[in-house]
Amino acid sequence: MRLSLLGLVLLPSVAFTQTREIDEAIQRRRETLKFIASLETPQGGFALAPQPPNIDAIPQPSLRATSGAVRAWKYLGGEQLGAKFPNKDRHSEFVLRCFDPNTGGFAEPGGQPDVTITSIGVMAAVELGIPREKFAKAMDYLKDHAKTFEEVRIAAAAVEAWGVKDCPFDLKPWFKIAEDFAATPAGDPQDGQARNTASLVAMLLRLGKPLPEGHNVLKLIKPGQRADGGWSKPGENASDIETTYRVMRALVLLKEKPNDLKKLRAFVESHRNTDGGYATKPGEKSSMSGVYYAAVISKWLDEMEKN
Repeated sequence: MRLSLLGLVLLPSVAFTQTREIDEAIQRRRETLKFIASLETPQGGFALAPQPPNIDAIPQPSLRATSGAVRAWKYLGGEQLGAKFPNKDRHSEFVLRCFDPNTGGFAEPGGQPDVTITSIGVMAAVELGIPREKFAKAMDYLKDHAKTFEEVRIAAAAVEAWGVKDCPFDLKPWFKIAEDFAATPAGDPQDGQARNTASLVAMLLRLGKPLPEGHNVLKLIKPGQRADGGWSKPGENASDIETTYRVMRALVLLKEKPNDLKKLRAFVESHRNTDGGYATKPGEKSSMSGVYYAAVISKWLDEMEKN
């Protein structure tokens, strides 16, 4: 009888706590969505960070920030919260203005095309639903210009967004680059080498390339989680959110969890600011990059904590 009465007393309290936590989580997401919207520029696109109040000029849009905005909005569940992504047509027009039909490359306004920005442009265009024939030549650009592992790694994300089965070129040269990269010594995961392993794993799996039988990549990735919950670059003592994002993407693709979800959650939250945004380093100002990394890692953590 005592157990039954205790249950009747405690259950409403537990339900109330859970409801309050859900309400707080929704409110925090709304605050971050508001921060993203605040970086929208009149000419289309989003700025990378808030403009200092003492500068009287029109904020300049960034293709990188625009890609981060549209994808972070999705990961935060903006549409499900009743917050429609603002001015989609205007931002689509901005993305297309960053595309050079002559070279097939994307570039930041006033800049030159390169593999990284072209990959980001492809991902933004796909996410915004821009007809692919309008930027199809970007795939030729990636084929011709992605030559290093870092270039192939980011270009693989663009191919994944485009659709691996619909990729208009042979991926074997990229797999050869990955194979050569894999031949380099893995190093100690505690010295930040988990980043390189995770980058390789994510690149291969995003392109539908299975890992070899008997691989030991988890032994090279999971032990690299530091006491603060994140992962670091090789030779660095402090974790950083971009490396943590790379490692988490690999773990998600491997259907694995990090050793300590709670510490990782705390690490991400340490980047949050009172304006609802996130910084790329704790204590620094919020930016679209910080928001993107935090949004996607948090989404992955939510999914992992349910299973």
